[in-house]
Amino acid sequence: MINLNRTKENKWIMQKNISSSDLLEAFVSGMQNQNNIIDSEYLVNYLKNQNIYHGRSEIGNSNTMGVRLSQACFYMFGFKKDGYFYPSPMTELYLNKSADKEKISLVNLFSMQFPSPYSETPNNFNIYIGRFILKLLTDERLEKKLYIDEFVYFLPFIEELNLEIYNELIDSILEFRKMSYDDKLELFKSTPNYEDIFANCMHEINYYFLRIFAGFGCLEIVSDYFHNNGKLFSFRHGSGNTYRTDAYASRKNYSGYIQINPILNGTVKKLLEVYSPFDKPITQADCLSKYDWIRDLYEFEPLKYISIVISNTNDNSKVVNTIRDMVYQSKYGSRDGKSFEASLKPIFELFRENRNVEIISGSGDTDLLCVMEDNSESLYKINVDAKTSHHQTQAINPIRITNHIKLNNSKYCIIVSPKFSRGVKTDIQGFKIVTVEAETLANYCLKECLNSKDGLADYEELNIYISQNLGTDITSAINFIIDQKYGI
Repeated sequence: MINLNRTKENKWIMQKNISSSDLLEAFVSGMQNQNNIIDSEYLVNYLKNQNIYHGRSEIGNSNTMGVRLSQACFYMFGFKKDGYFYPSPMTELYLNKSADKEKISLVNLFSMQFPSPYSETPNNFNIYIGRFILKLLTDERLEKKLYIDEFVYFLPFIEELNLEIYNELIDSILEFRKMSYDDKLELFKSTPNYEDIFANCMHEINYYFLRIFAGFGCLEIVSDYFHNNGKLFSFRHGSGNTYRTDAYASRKNYSGYIQINPILNGTVKKLLEVYSPFDKPITQADCLSKYDWIRDLYEFEPLKYISIVISNTNDNSKVVNTIRDMVYQSKYGSRDGKSFEASLKPIFELFRENRNVEIISGSGDTDLLCVMEDNSESLYKINVDAKTSHHQTQAINPIRITNHIKLNNSKYCIIVSPKFSRGVKTDIQGFKIVTVEAETLANYCLKECLNSKDGLADYEELNIYISQNLGTDITSAINFIIDQKYGI
């Protein structure tokens, strides 16, 4: 039998507050109705009006909404940043009714890992839990199923995964499966503080995790009256008279097993052929910042899975790589700025209105010259200057940039940098110049390309705003456009 460290402190920690997929769906829809601004009071009233939620007190209601938001993030519906909720690509597909929720929730499950920004699971856990669970549920040796007691006894204590550990686990599960109910119970009891540990595991897994994914149609919970001769494992939760069992559903007297929804078997097989459960998950240490890590987990990585799961979606890997590279080069590119300039060229080629992008560079001219087409099919030119800095752009010479605008007969100049000092805003006042932070421009292009039918971004809306707000920093305005169009 595989040797695992089973303690309450050393286990997977699943977010728990909503156990119903219907309530979780309604919660996300409520976020959409308030334009992705995190407002607990609004959510409480929305869910009450839908006859879905009945709270005990106003303070409790607000606290509950915060917990539920974190749970939505844990289950890969999106992430929180600066008082806003940003939906994952799966959530956008769901809200736009662009795909079946069974397939969408499969991507959510496949994307789940430890470490997670929304789980307090200890740092020694480094595992793609979604891939791992699905791998077990496709294994012929297990008859493509896992009983609830097997899941609770083994899986929450698996810290990492390789082929050797996986095969040892399979052998252990098969050995466990052959045991009598009484022998299994003795195994549970042999764990110090067993009731507290397994009541907690049973609560998180059987009452929340499994029921949520079964509710979305990704997994199925199948009753089995004969499993363990119809007996249930029951563990006392806390000091009261509450017990957590392995019943297959609420108020049932026997257990069951989980399996993949049969209509998804082929899709799961394709995913696992490309993305191994034995891979090492992305950690914050692998990324340049926590925000970069979260965007990898919630935006970039799921797009790879979506292109396999949902057949009518485009493979957006090229767009994602283009945007990732530009953000990286803006912060950490060569000190002469050449790598940042080169990375901006394919960014402006993502705009639908673009007709040509040329890297000019040099001290006497702009960095990039773009030819764009407006709605009346008239052509106009814009200058783009790349200002790379390992901290922030401190100053701009507007006279020199104005000369470059005149030299090319351009409409205006966009200056892109990872960050601008406050003084820069004063430097450009009264000139045909705007500034924008690289990450905001990247995020706009990403959202536009992922949500358009042709895979390109709209520039006309930006052009109209820029033309009316020359001499300003447009970062906040673009963020507002993103929130209004794509926030929920």
